[in-house]
Amino acid sequence: MKTRVLPESNYRAIYAGGKTLRLAINVEEPIGRLEWPEFYDVKITNACNGGCPYCYQSSVDGEEHYADVPGKVRRLFGGMTENERPFQVAIGGGEPTMHPEFAEICRTFSELGIDPNYTTNGTHLTDEVMAATKEYVNGVAVSCHEHIDWRGGVERLLDAGVYVNLHIIISNEASVDRFLAIRDEYAGRVKYFVLLPMIAQGRATEGMSCWPYLKGRLDALESRDDIAFGAMFYEHVKGTDWGISLYEPESMSRYIVMDDEMKQYPSSFSVE
Repeated sequence: MKTRVLPESNYRAIYAGGKTLRLAINVEEPIGRLEWPEFYDVKITNACNGGCPYCYQSSVDGEEHYADVPGKVRRLFGGMTENERPFQVAIGGGEPTMHPEFAEICRTFSELGIDPNYTTNGTHLTDEVMAATKEYVNGVAVSCHEHIDWRGGVERLLDAGVYVNLHIIISNEASVDRFLAIRDEYAGRVKYFVLLPMIAQGRATEGMSCWPYLKGRLDALESRDDIAFGAMFYEHVKGTDWGISLYEPESMSRYIVMDDEMKQYPSSFSVE
């Protein structure tokens, strides 16, 4: 169990078993934006074998991976006090499992007392990646792209006893129907189905255009306990009566690109 207290943000938190319990110091005031986030998105490469035509990162195959990421992790996060260090990180890219230092990156975070998670398309789960996953990683999110055989990766992770979420991009009504079919297929086997709205960024030229349809389909469900929403859904879901615990987007997290500049941003959607 870990704890953090940031009085300037009216924030204290308890972290155990991969879950965070947030408590306001002054219960009459809301928790504010954290100067020291409890969660970081960490981009370790822009290389990816997926070739998604809507990639908001514009990742491509064959790019060089960011160099000496374990050293950068030690210098940045190792220089933080225990109260400043995040509870967790989400390692991403590009396709992070393609990075030659992937296993060491996971080990480095773990040695610093930070739980590593990662997002993957599920196609590069080598024996080395799987060994690092089982030893160091708290959870894995697999992106369910139509043109990629992600199911094989999901089955391998589940067989290994790994905590798995599925990421599903919502763009139009057909994508909503596809999400519900995937949910029927994997209900009870994965922890959460995380919905991410299409954003007109990178190679994606259009955003999500189906919120009324999605809301109607979700309203009709008996339970939504296994459905989660990416931060960019905030403006939509805050007006529902679904009983979701909400915070302002990115108030608890930060995004960092582990290239030579190591710039930090509020999120991966605000990198300019």
